[in-house]
Amino acid sequence: MENKEHIKNKVKDTFNVLENINKVEVNPFLKHKILQKLNNVEEKKKEINWFTPKLQLAAFVIVLLMNAIAIYYVFSSTEVTITSDINSFAQEYSLQETSNSLLN
Repeated sequence: MENKEHIKNKVKDTFNVLENINKVEVNPFLKHKILQKLNNVEEKKKEINWFTPKLQLAAFVIVLLMNAIAIYYVFSSTEVTITSDINSFAQEYSLQETSNSLLN
């Protein structure tokens, strides 16, 4: 019996506390402000962050290194005269005139 009365008293006390709670005044623009902040967060996510100045600099350095390597390769190759290149090309494709025939 004591338990049931104790529980009833607790329930009454709980309802009394709920009745005594005052209504909270909310700023009428609170919902608008919150929605505006959420929209700003979504807009920031849409920005392209993958090509930052650091990555631009790294890409520029890589292109410069590739160009420097290509220039070094071109100018450091063994010296081959143009005439020997032409002669080897003509020999490769049978362009040398060995007979007087027009139909080679």
